[in-house]
Amino acid sequence: MEASGAPREARARVARLLGIAAYLALAASVLSLLLVGAVPKGRGLAVEIAAGLGYVALALLSLQLALGARARRVVNALGLDAVLLFHRQVGLWTAAFVAAHVVLLAVAEPWYVAHLLDLSASAPRALVLAFALMALLLLVLVPRQLTRLRIPYEAWRVGHGLLAVTVVGIALWHVLTLGRSSATPAKQAAVTALVAVPAAVLVASHLLRPLMALRRPWRVAEVRRERDRVWTLVLEAAGHDGLRFQPGQSVWLTLGRSPLSPRQHPFTIASSAASPGRVELTIKELGDFTRAIGRTPVGARAYLAGPYGAFALDLRSPRPLVCVAGGIGVTPMMSMIRTLHDRGDRRPVLLVYASGAVDKIVFAQELDDLARAMDLRVVHVIESPPPGWTGEGGLIGRELLDRHLTDRYEGAEVFVCGPEPMMNVVERALRDRGVPGGRVHAEHFVLVGSRPPGRRSTREEHIRVLSAGIALILLVAVLLVAAVRAAPAGSADQGGLSVPPQLGAAPS
Repeated sequence: MEASGAPREARARVARLLGIAAYLALAASVLSLLLVGAVPKGRGLAVEIAAGLGYVALALLSLQLALGARARRVVNALGLDAVLLFHRQVGLWTAAFVAAHVVLLAVAEPWYVAHLLDLSASAPRALVLAFALMALLLLVLVPRQLTRLRIPYEAWRVGHGLLAVTVVGIALWHVLTLGRSSATPAKQAAVTALVAVPAAVLVASHLLRPLMALRRPWRVAEVRRERDRVWTLVLEAAGHDGLRFQPGQSVWLTLGRSPLSPRQHPFTIASSAASPGRVELTIKELGDFTRAIGRTPVGARAYLAGPYGAFALDLRSPRPLVCVAGGIGVTPMMSMIRTLHDRGDRRPVLLVYASGAVDKIVFAQELDDLARAMDLRVVHVIESPPPGWTGEGGLIGRELLDRHLTDRYEGAEVFVCGPEPMMNVVERALRDRGVPGGRVHAEHFVLVGSRPPGRRSTREEHIRVLSAGIALILLVAVLLVAAVRAAPAGSADQGGLSVPPQLGAAPS
């Protein structure tokens, strides 16, 4: 039984390694252009390092566009939460490279930086460069404080995208028009192409893909209240064969006549994958969009983008299934359990489901019915149990999991979804029990805004280390390229430019 899921785990590892290699190669490809052609004379090591940092920053900025495009192959190989976490961490390192580029130039050639930002010399140029620096700062800081600032999600999403494209455009203009290292037409064409490819991926994702969705509309067939502030939106395919997905995956939902609407939100599919023509999304009222979901009129048009995510049950594997859910995090588990029931799958299934109170349990009656119809055991964990409650109470922890993870579930695939603190506790408990990381699947669905209190998840820590490692590799590459370029001029000048050159070209 251990070998049954091994191919999938191996494919996932290979996909991650290939993704990291491709990312490094694309980022380094812009830097490698500095090794082509003649080296400007009289430049010292500090200026060459600044130039390399600028080139790498441009590459990372353009690759951020591709990450923001939510390419399905990437998201389905790595997971939507992993891609977004990586996108966020790389954003921080990109800002650090830009800051280092500016600071190092200010130290090596203060006269030049002052000239670039001098309103009397060229007000448009100075304002554009200053705007780009401020916009980059907003791109990095605002997503971390979105909830505290009370910015509507749709406004942030549109503004974030427009600012990102603008910053990349200004950075490209800066390199092409002010850079002495990209003065030849061949280099300019190469730099433009390397930036244009990620931009094209973004355009395809946010313009072409929605336009193609016009041919595959959905109709709201039912709006069902599950519990207080929890609704299920039932969608039926209108004139097409529906959506083929793996249980546990998510979609981006757009309600209305146009799939180009900025009011597009991600939700996990709760329905069975055995019925692709009927998709159910169970949604809790949390923000402006979700608070209005219960008022969606039956018959309204909808569009779905997806499916997305690596948080998905492999139906080809016969391993037992263990699901640990908290609150509305039960929705992907319902898709898995419903799919197994509809397929007549008899594998052992354990659902440990945490709720704040008995009256907050979603799908309570259906879970009872499914437990009688299949090999499903449901363990309800009530945080504030009422008098006479005989089930589990309090919070999910190591001891509770030890009581219920019996030999029947040996070698199981484990899926965890819920509030961040609960997930952190469960992931650590599973790791302490010796459950291999490749069999633990966690969906961290906090996409933007302030991170909830508690320790970072294992996945977030891994991604932080990965992004730091990539940044370190790129920094070493910058230093090596700078050393090679500065070597011919080393005997003449080691500290930058002793005499100001023509004030039309920046060392980048």
